[in-house]
Amino acid sequence: MTAPGSRPRPPRRIVLLAGPSGSGKGLMSQRSGLPVLGLDEFYRDHDDPGLPRRFGIVDWDDPASWNVGAALEALTAIAHDGAADVPEYSISASRRTGTTRLEAGDAPVIIAEGIFAAELIAPLAAAGLLADAIVLHRPTPVVFTLRLARDLREHRKPPLTLLRRGWGLARDQRGDVAAWIRAGMRPEGLRSGVRRLRSLAALTEAETTHRPCAQEPDVLRITAVSFLRHGPHGEEVLAVRKRGTGSYMQVGGKLEPGETALEAAVREVAEEIGVHLDPRDLEPLGEFEAVAANEPDTLVRSTVFSCRTELPEPLAVRAELADHRWIRVDEPGTGARLAPLMVEHILPALRAL
Repeated sequence: MTAPGSRPRPPRRIVLLAGPSGSGKGLMSQRSGLPVLGLDEFYRDHDDPGLPRRFGIVDWDDPASWNVGAALEALTAIAHDGAADVPEYSISASRRTGTTRLEAGDAPVIIAEGIFAAELIAPLAAAGLLADAIVLHRPTPVVFTLRLARDLREHRKPPLTLLRRGWGLARDQRGDVAAWIRAGMRPEGLRSGVRRLRSLAALTEAETTHRPCAQEPDVLRITAVSFLRHGPHGEEVLAVRKRGTGSYMQVGGKLEPGETALEAAVREVAEEIGVHLDPRDLEPLGEFEAVAANEPDTLVRSTVFSCRTELPEPLAVRAELADHRWIRVDEPGTGARLAPLMVEHILPALRAL
């Protein structure tokens, strides 16, 4: 069995910052001096057929107008790897216009700010990445004035639309703030919020520098299947992302009591992508151990198989999976965070084939 992968530095932790549109979340983040990921960059394009509507236009204040999976993927990459490719979104054009590279450097804490921040509380907490969740709470007239001045200055929408939207958001503000608090966010004013952010950064830095010796990690026994195909630029391997997580990995999962790794592999493939394999389709690739991608203080010990069975197109993921992509074996690129098991063991083993 391959020896466990070396333990990386503890991941950066994330502060979620919500508040009404125009309330000053960006100013609060700027004054903290911490790296910031603007969650508004993950809005869906205006021609997406599933967008909700309100006030005669797309309702950009509805979470359905926003890509939570892409935001979670980017935050996971920044927390673990210190950098991620994130979209550049034009509010006035209501579409993505490009991509930029966000790097966190040595900062121990990252701020993710936007009106949909509360949607990320549960998955980040489960992954051990959540430092705090804050809602910026300011008087409604102040927020209305700040928002309208900003939107007019940036020509976000026609003035009449901005006024109608502004009055509607002002009416909703008290209920929205109450909902954020119920979701688990701490209400803070602008000045107290800045102090809180700076305090969290100092505390996290101290914990990282003086952390005690790690306890013996839990070991999770799993199986995984590497589906291979010949792509336009060379050999490719299928990678999938589970719902509520930000890392890509192989199709597979935990062994059930009394189940062999081969039996579990066939079952997981049927459950996750709806493909029924003959066990003879699977070739052993190796037994590997690495840090778990989505579970804190856990190692995964995996029996990995390779498979060249042709998969249906378009491939429909199911069960607990959210999406999939094909990754080049020789050059995975930087577009997605891959699980340590893939990076440290599976991809090198596939290259050796």
